[in-house]
Amino acid sequence: MPELPDLEVFRGNIFKKISSKRLFGLEVFSQKIITPQSVLVDELVGCDLLCIGRIGKELIFDFGDERIITAHLMLNGGMSIVCNIAEADKIKSKVFSLNFENESLVFHDRGHIGTVIKYKPIQSKTPDALGENFTLDYFLKIAKRKSSANIKAFLIDQKVVRGIGNAYVDEILWSARISPKSIVGAVSEDVLANLYETIKAVLHEAIISIKAISPDIISGEERSFLKVHTKLKKETDTGYPIIIEQIASKKTYFTEEQVVYL
Repeated sequence: MPELPDLEVFRGNIFKKISSKRLFGLEVFSQKIITPQSVLVDELVGCDLLCIGRIGKELIFDFGDERIITAHLMLNGGMSIVCNIAEADKIKSKVFSLNFENESLVFHDRGHIGTVIKYKPIQSKTPDALGENFTLDYFLKIAKRKSSANIKAFLIDQKVVRGIGNAYVDEILWSARISPKSIVGAVSEDVLANLYETIKAVLHEAIISIKAISPDIISGEERSFLKVHTKLKKETDTGYPIIIEQIASKKTYFTEEQVVYL
């Protein structure tokens, strides 16, 4: 599943690839999109795509005057940009398309059930991991409220902070040297403060790495640079074997150099 760093790169690349931003049409292929196609056509066709943003794991397509479409790709979702109908017809499991003058952005989902497209959604008040409202004060306060939680489950919880998923939680905890088996309330305030800074550092570094390795990516996942959540090596660069266990209902990668706080 694409996480915050992937989506941050996607949004910039998609906006650059669409040569004309005026929406000429759209198509709904999935019944899971609740807003009728006729309403979307009436309100959006003829409008210019002003920007593509991101909050958490959602991409935000802003057509101005609160005309906003959000897309959550979930587990199996993806996006393709095509230049003609013949190319679009070859795409399997189409969910939704935004059709511009020279290109169409097609959302597809091989699982047929995952991708969520919403129009004018109510946005969550939970902060994005790279947002201005994700402050250290907020992080410490919610950690106190969730003191009995497992640390990995805590960081994955999209009601705690938005945008971080399984792979990057493992990377963050390894970088902070905190075991995913730890309990939030057992971690000192100083260690939590370091964890907070590590979250931002790991995500920023990942965005840079993805742009360097796959500069034109608009779909999928680029994971080759990850340090612990990887099948490409048996041990980390620090020389510790990578352990794989099921923790917080997730396949978790970690090492014994990470401190367990209980």
